[in-house]
Amino acid sequence: MTQEQVLARLKQILQADFRIAPDKVTPEATFRGTLAMDSLDVVDLIYLVSREFGLKPDVEAFADLDTVQKVVAHLSQKAAQG
Repeated sequence: MTQEQVLARLKQILQADFRIAPDKVTPEATFRGTLAMDSLDVVDLIYLVSREFGLKPDVEAFADLDTVQKVVAHLSQKAAQG
């Protein structure tokens, strides 16, 4: 799965579950700042993307992933590992 595909799926999740406009979801966007998500939203997002990508939810793995690009890179890497 390419990073563009991962980004598209992440945008869909953010729009459907958090009502965040897709045009706000840029690679440099931060979840707590740019996207105005609180800590509970971020935990919910971790569980939603984990389910979407068939991963075990691991809050610790996402602890330092504060931008959209970092999450996309992480998910792309995990998806490639199978």
